Amino acid sequence: MNDRDSLSELLTTLRPDALTEDAYQRHRSDDLARAFQTPRTAPHARRFRVSERRPLYLIAGTAVAALAAAAIIVPQLAPGSPAPGQAAGGKTVSAGDGTGAPGTSTGPKTVNTRTVLLAVAKVAAEEPIGAGQVWYSRVRTTQLIQMDPDTYTTAMKMLLDERTTKREELKGRPAELKAYEKDFAEKAAELKSTQLSYEATKADTTETWRSLKGTAGRVISNQDVKITFSSPEDEAKWKRSGSPQLSGGDKPRTTEEKGAPSSGADSGAERVVSIVNPSVTWSNLSKLPKDKAGLKAKLKALYAESPAKRDGDDFTAYLSSTAWDLLIAPIAPGTRSALFQVLADSASGLRSQAGMTDGLGRTGVALDTLGPDDAGRPGRITYRLIFDERTGGVLELDVIEKGNATPLLRQTFESTGYVDELGDTP
Repeated sequence: MNDRDSLSELLTTLRPDALTEDAYQRHRSDDLARAFQTPRTAPHARRFRVSERRPLYLIAGTAVAALAAAAIIVPQLAPGSPAPGQAAGGKTVSAGDGTGAPGTSTGPKTVNTRTVLLAVAKVAAEEPIGAGQVWYSRVRTTQLIQMDPDTYTTAMKMLLDERTTKREELKGRPAELKAYEKDFAEKAAELKSTQLSYEATKADTTETWRSLKGTAGRVISNQDVKITFSSPEDEAKWKRSGSPQLSGGDKPRTTEEKGAPSSGADSGAERVVSIVNPSVTWSNLSKLPKDKAGLKAKLKALYAESPAKRDGDDFTAYLSSTAWDLLIAPIAPGTRSALFQVLADSASGLRSQAGMTDGLGRTGVALDTLGPDDAGRPGRITYRLIFDERTGGVLELDVIEKGNATPLLRQTFESTGYVDELGDTP
């Protein structure tokens, strides 16, 4: 779902590159951008938000693969948050009950959401203001593989070649062309929904540097690629199917974003932080209100002009999507605190569990929201954000389908923080 300039984008097709390489995607043709992003997770996980409509969720990103590069996620966890396995004071902490006490875990426990959000709002407000002109993130993304990339690419290329021929053939016949385009879209959707006979996941790491001025950046994606089968039986089925290559390549990819299209770099256009809030960019993040009343009024105003409202989402659904995007971005401590307070006032649709462990063994509080699956069945998809209640920093984002032990998407924020230059790490 990669740098999540927008967690929302982080899961467009849920390919890690999609979440982390928006620059690359934007320079492809419309057909290739839509078609040759091999889907690796179910379509309903493409948007980290809850709505009565089918989620569109990155990225990443995003968010990011995303939760990836400039659109999807950006996912030290938040400004001033501890490094993996460390508390705010630098002391190593083992997985516990969410209080920081080592070795006391008895498993996740349901807690009062409003109480937890108001408590973390207090500690978030006390976090130090970060220094540096570049935001760095290192995100480990694990995704359920949906299909063999080579088979998908070959089939989609044939479909696109046919489309090119048909468009030429049907010039001057708009009604027939419209009917064909509808048929093409249905065939493409069917191809993307094809499932493998075995279950496997792909994991890789993306490092992102994003200038807080909103233009320059760097993304190094597809690092430390690993394919994992859910069981020996799944691996055996993969071998019987001819052992197709599932990773899509295991070489790291570097994308430089310097606003110089002629050199193949990204266009340098202002980067949005949340896809449902196109006016909120990296360069104006620091201007968001830092008190509850001010932030709530700002969010109401943003909602009034948001594409989410035009699409029929109510304010609660919009708030969920926006909050997820902002919480993984480098917002000011006051803004983070205010956002937790605004969420506390709308906590009726949220469920909280303390003592939840992330992919690195760190313990935090899980904030869950439910959404429908592609068939419109309510409550089938859980969107989970795990945060450190000691700082308000995000540890992990998960997209989970009911009845499936393997998450459709998991983005673990291994390290984030402010740095001075591209290439620096916290």
